[in-house]
Amino acid sequence: MSRLRIAADRAKGLSQRRAQVLALIGTDLSNQEIASLLRIEERTVKAHTAALFAQLGVHSRIQLAQAALLSRLEDCT
Repeated sequence: MSRLRIAADRAKGLSQRRAQVLALIGTDLSNQEIASLLRIEERTVKAHTAALFAQLGVHSRIQLAQAALLSRLEDCT
């Protein structure tokens, strides 16, 4: 199983807020834009992003976005 598929599977177990942040990362929004949409501090978005790296086992924001998209695609099947 690929690292990306593993990350997408792990995304299913995220808290609601982390899932929201991940979904918004998947739409290529900046931390500042995500913070504004969710009405939270940018540093909170950064903290969630760091936790997402650890939880999903990925090393870049691009991989987070790919995992978010793959997770959404898997939900459609």
